[in-house]
Amino acid sequence: MVLAVVVMRNLLLILIVIPTWFFHSSFFLADDPDFPEKKVAKVINRIWKDKSVEIQRYNIEDAYGGGKYFMLTDEADTLGYLYVGRVNSCRQGGCAINNEDAELPFEFFDYFLITDKNAKVEKIKIFNYQATHGHEVMSTGWLRQFKGYGGERKLKYGKDIEAISGATISAKALNLDVQFIVGNLKDNY
Repeated sequence: MVLAVVVMRNLLLILIVIPTWFFHSSFFLADDPDFPEKKVAKVINRIWKDKSVEIQRYNIEDAYGGGKYFMLTDEADTLGYLYVGRVNSCRQGGCAINNEDAELPFEFFDYFLITDKNAKVEKIKIFNYQATHGHEVMSTGWLRQFKGYGGERKLKYGKDIEAISGATISAKALNLDVQFIVGNLKDNY
């Protein structure tokens, strides 16, 4: 009798608790990304060395990704904008990258984007990469190619934005997100 109870408890643990924990911790972290204060401050200080930059919440409707926008100011002057958000990068094996598939189990990464006052990209930094593949997208050299992008044109992956072997899904997802965020900033400043 005692053995049957122990076996049932272990079976319950194996069949319900562990898969549920794994599923939720791996794919459905719907919380907003944490604000990486120290990393953001370090980048801001490199861009605007001689300024005392304040970060103020900037309310822009973002039906697409749910990230947060901020205005970067020095006294009364707008210096630029900051976006902190999450990109769903799909899972190994692929899936279509579109908003209708929001219920599918995605892997993700969190990043921030800093622009100048005209919404031209100054810096992109990925600060929390939870996907199992595609870490190459975090490369500073690869991310640098977005610098100066201001939404004037669409960025074609593989042509305007260098393709990355092993990180195609993450790189394409970030490319689309950057275009959307910059466009959204331009429409709202």
